[in-house]
Order: sequence, then C-alpha cells, then structure tokens
Amino acid sequence: MAAVKKLLLFLSIGLLTNVPLHADEGSVNDTIHLEEVVVTATMTKVNLRNVPMSVSVVSTAEIENRLQPSLLPLLTEEVPGLFISQRGVMGYGVAEGAAGSMNIRGIGGAPTTGVLILIDGNPQYMGLMGHPLADSYQSMMTERVEVVRGPASVLYGSNAMGGVINIITKKQRTEGFHHSLQTQYGSYQTFSTELSSGWKKNRFHANATVGYNRSDGHRKNMDAEQ
Repeated sequence: MAAVKKLLLFLSIGLLTNVPLHADEGSVNDTIHLEEVVVTATMTKVNLRNVPMSVSVVSTAEIENRLQPSLLPLLTEEVPGLFISQRGVMGYGVAEGAAGSMNIRGIGGAPTTGVLILIDGNPQYMGLMGHPLADSYQSMMTERVEVVRGPASVLYGSNAMGGVINIITKKQRTEGFHHSLQTQYGSYQTFSTELSSGWKKNRFHANATVGYNRSDGHRKNMDAEQ
C-alpha cells in the first residue's frame, strides 16, 4: 500500500513539473495577432459633435445671406467670443498702428498674435508688417469658416494660444467659367463692389476676386478708398 502511494505521489509531481514545460514550448511556436490600432488627430475630418473643443462653423448659407463683402465683420457677429476692432473707415488695415486687433476669449492683440489664421489649412503667419492681410479675406471667395475658440497650440503651434480661424475657399464643382458680381451702396457715398470669377477643367480649377470700396466717411477728412 505504501509503495502504491509513493508511485502516485511521483506521478503527480511529474505531471506538475511537465505542465509549464508544455506551456513554454507552445508560447514560442504560437503567434498572437492583435487588432490594428489607428490613431488620428482632430485636424482630420470628423463630426462636429465629436470634436473635444469649442468650434463654431459659419456656413455658406450664412455668408451669402449677410451680403457682407468683408469676411471679418460677419465673423464677429456669428462667432461667440471672437472680437475684432476695426481701424479705419473701410477696412482693418495692415500696418502698425492702423491694423485692427483680433482676439478670441480675450487672447490675441495687434498684430494678431495668439490667433492663428489659416486659408484652406495653410497658416498665414506673416503678411504685410507682420500681419495677416485682413482686408483680403472676402466673403465671395469663402465657402465656410471654422473657428476653434480656445487654446489649440497642441495641434497648430504656439500662435494658436487664443484659437484658430480656418477660412475654406470655394471650389468649382462644374467645368467651365463661372462669374458672380456683388454691388452695394450706402450712406456717406459709400460704395462697394466685388467681382469673382472661377474656371474648372478636369482636375484643375482656379478662382480670382477683385473688389473696390470707397466712402466719404461720416465727417471731414475721413474719406477712404481701396
């Protein structure tokens, strides 16, 4: 009886010692396939509801309904927290002391440091006198505007501490030439006109816009023309 117990004990010890050996041999020969993990940033196209930051979008319909030649006054009315001060009768200027200040939620200034301007995703870091050319942002060339309200330096760099204004220009959808004209007249002999032309052939398309603005101003020596 004692011999049988010793034999069973030896068999059980042998089984216990063999188990990890078989497991080790199997782990070397087997290949474990993991699911692919794709990581994307918010600079890609995503649903607005899924963006983890405050974003305002000014649509094509909103731009066309306002009949505003310059884009900046429209943005100040449509985007909460965006403030742009106008320096001059007809526009926002580009030179030191003449350019308007721009800020989002109190961050920004003149020149527009702290607020990054993009055109179709391309940064407009330096314009004339170190400013983006604010008066060149025309509504007739704009399809929509996306504004990130708040710090976005992680994605866009140090100049986006206050936020980002991304101007998406219009793209020609059908081939051939397309023209549009917009004219306005108001108080103090204020006149504004803008002509936009576009052309598309296969995968190539081009757009051009010219404008003319003038005003006598609301008092003497306040006339302006551009």
